[in-house]
Amino acid sequence: MVEQVLQLNREKTIFWSLVGILFLSVGLYIYFINATVRNVVFRQNLENKASALTLAIGGEEFQYISKKNAVTLSLAYSMGFKDATVKSFITSKPQEQVAFLSH
Repeated sequence: MVEQVLQLNREKTIFWSLVGILFLSVGLYIYFINATVRNVVFRQNLENKASALTLAIGGEEFQYISKKNAVTLSLAYSMGFKDATVKSFITSKPQEQVAFLSH
């Protein structure tokens, strides 16, 4: 009789342990699925923002190139730019003579 009671208690312990492990596994499965879905949505949002920023940078580059190509010599003169005059520099040291030896 005592042997049957001990065997029954052991079976109850094993059963409830397995039920606990099952609930723990289901809980962890739900948590990890939820985390995966959140990460996928977050990554999609980041990719959308990156593509929007790339598009904005492309627009800025296009504006820069169009403004750069619009600059002409007459526009520079109208803004006050003048032609540079040729300047000559005189050094205070006499030029050193360099002799090349031929072999």
